[in-house]
This record gives sequence, structure tokens and C-alpha cells, in this order.
Amino acid sequence: MHGSTTAPGEGVDATRRALLRAGLLGPLLLGGAGIAAGLSGCTRRVQVSALGFRMLRDADVVLLRALIPGVLGPLLPPGGAEHDALFHEMMERIDYGIYRLAPPGRKEVLQLFDLLNLRLTRWALTGVRSWEHAGPARVQSFLERWRTSSMSTLNGGYRGLVKLVAAAFFASRAGWAAANYPGPPPGPYQALNG
Repeated sequence: MHGSTTAPGEGVDATRRALLRAGLLGPLLLGGAGIAAGLSGCTRRVQVSALGFRMLRDADVVLLRALIPGVLGPLLPPGGAEHDALFHEMMERIDYGIYRLAPPGRKEVLQLFDLLNLRLTRWALTGVRSWEHAGPARVQSFLERWRTSSMSTLNGGYRGLVKLVAAAFFASRAGWAAANYPGPPPGPYQALNG
């Protein structure tokens, strides 16, 4: 290569160093986030559940109100009574889904919510300062970073968050309509859910 100022193999070593640095910084960041969460007391479920829920706290409800539009986008009905009713139904389904998890799975989901609700870890892991002011584009951006991250912990967090929201949505009549599913036969459905 004419005009190149790097020695042969130097680019490979620089890339290897960058890869090693990223491989070490990721777990250190998550470990530090876990320590910060533990020191702040956020890993202990001392806060009471939000009104009407078994597992979700007020901060979790705020998080989900930002997360749901970021995951579902145009599948959500525009604002209004139908929108509010769907949000409430989805929150109840997510709450019940977490409640029905085995204790290890429930603990993991709640720890993920704790990390996303603690100001320092939320900002470090998502770039979001406040869920109240995070629009769908901001949420989609952090979810995409987590989805394509080289860190399996973030990939797992992405999958968990998206599955919670998608399961709650596609279990609703609005989700059935979005999937062009006419719904279950009325007789068996009423027998099982009546």
C-alpha cells in the first residue's frame, strides 16, 4: 500500500485492543450498575406496588408507558379512550405475567426494571434521562442498541422487554385485529374465561 503510515499488522492489533477494551468495559459497566443499584437499595422491593397491581410499582408503570409505544409504534390506536383502555389492559397483563413467573424469572424482570428506573443506570444503559419525557423514537433507539449489542446481557434485556410488551398486546382484542386474527371461537373462549 503506497502512502500508508501504519506498519503491517498494526491495524489488527489496534482492532484487537479495541475489542478487548469493549469486552472488559461492558461487564464492568453492568457490574458497577448492579453495585450502585444494591447500594441505593433499589434491588430490594421495599416500594409498594402501584395501585391496582401486584408487582408493578409506580416507577415501573411510568417506564412501561414509555416502552409500550416504542415497541408497538403504529400498532397502537391514537390517543383517546380506546388508547387508554388498551394501555390499562396491557399493564394488567404485564403485571399478571410477571406475577405468574417462577421466582427466578420474576426476580430477573424486576431487577431489569430496577436498573431502568435508577437514574444513573438508566442514563448509562439507555441514554434516557427521564421516562416521562422519552418519546417512542428515543425508546426505539435504545432498544435497537440493545438488540445489536455485542453484550449478551443487553440482548437478553431487549428480548425480555419486547416479549413482555408483545405478549400483552397480542393477547388483547386490539392485537388480534392487528394480526388479522378473528379471535377464538366464542363458546370455548367464554367457557375458559368466564
